[in-house]
This record gives sequence, structure tokens and C-alpha cells, in this order.
Amino acid sequence: MSVQILVSGSSGVVGQSLIDLIAGDSRFELAGQASRRSFFEPDDEGDAIIDFSHPDLLEQTLGHAVRHRIPLVIGTTGIGQALDERIQRAAETIPICQDANFSLGIHLLKRLATIAAGALGEDFDIEISEAHHRRKLDAPSGTALALGRAVAQTLGLDADESLVTDRTRHRIPRGGREIGYQVLRGGDIVGEHTVHFLGAGERLELTHRAQDRSVFARGALRAAVALSSRSPGRTGFGDLLLDSEPSDYFKR
Repeated sequence: MSVQILVSGSSGVVGQSLIDLIAGDSRFELAGQASRRSFFEPDDEGDAIIDFSHPDLLEQTLGHAVRHRIPLVIGTTGIGQALDERIQRAAETIPICQDANFSLGIHLLKRLATIAAGALGEDFDIEISEAHHRRKLDAPSGTALALGRAVAQTLGLDADESLVTDRTRHRIPRGGREIGYQVLRGGDIVGEHTVHFLGAGERLELTHRAQDRSVFARGALRAAVALSSRSPGRTGFGDLLLDSEPSDYFKR
């Protein structure tokens, strides 16, 4: 029996990728789609809704999910406090997986980085580099900052106080309780992130490279399958996938 998926943000890059993946995989069926031009039909139901859209559309999608008690996967970013509070309230009645990055590899990178930080301690300096396409506006990326927060927490550092993005403003040696960030923008790079651990006489580099944006759509489908059997609550993609057994849908 196929998993019925509703896609919110169907006109976007990830939304289109989701529709293509669903069409080519007999394990899934498209149960409905919504964009800023047209919304779901009132009686559209399914096993999960995946939303990669805009906060305005997400607000409508959230209401639809709550009314029909449908698990919701949220990849939309730029969410304000009021909508975030609505999502939290909705999680009391439906399961919600919300994350800024649905690459399983990125979440595994975060786990590995925290393990490395705990093992290497303060003897190693930490720098995070990231590269994205020329159109990306935020810098450092949200994923780079999330990696930094995870490492900072492991080392007992304040993520904001330890953050350094510009060393040109002060000519002093690097401090030991810093996490530096380097940013590259250009071309059509989908996304690259490296956590550098720099010690005396050796260094460790953990890298993830996304080569196709469909990786985020595939991750969202994995989340939808895992979420469909969960109780109400709010979780991140890494916690949902890395702390649970693989679904039969993905055992090939």
C-alpha cells in the first residue's frame, strides 16, 4: 500500500523535486498539492503533508494538517515567532518534523562533529567553512550555524559569544574559545560544509557535499514515512531518523 503524500509549495524547486520523486516511486502517491496560487481541496487527506513553501502558505497548511490530523513535515524557513508558537501548539495534536536541512548526511555530520569535539577538546581549534551558489543571501548558512551550535554545546561554549566571522577587524592571535566561519558564494554550488579541527601537528576535517537538491526532497519523504507512525510532538529531522529504526519502505 502506497504512502499518500500532500505537497505544499509544489511550485518551488524542492516541491517540484518531491512531485517527480513521488511519480517515479510506487511506494508513494501524490494525494494533493498546494502553492501560493491554489490550495488543497477541503477534503484532501493523506498519510503526511510535506511543506517547502513560504510562511504565509505554511500557516494555511498547518491549519489543514490540524483539521485533518495529518502528520506534517516542515522544511520552510524564515518563520516568525507567532507562527512558531502556532506550530508548537499544533504539535500537541499532530506529529511534526521541522528542520532547515533534510539531508541525512548533514545530520550525521553534526553527530560526528560533536563526537570529535568531545574527544579532541580544547587542544584543537575549530573552524567551519561553507560554500553555496551565488544566489544564497544568508551568510554563514543556517546549516553552518547549526553545526557551530552543536559543537559549542559539546564544549560548553556560548554559541553566540564564540562565533567569529571576521578576523580583519582585530590583529590579535586566535583565541582558544572561538569557532570561526568562512563563507564562499559562487556558481551553482548546491551546498558544502566542512568542520575543521586544527591541532598541533595534525588536523581532522569532516565534510558533507550536496550535489543535487533532490537530496532534500528524498530526506523529506523519509521523514514523512517515519512521522506517519509517531505520536503528536515536535522533532527535528536528525533526531527522527538517526534515533529510529529504518522503515521497511527504505530497505532495498
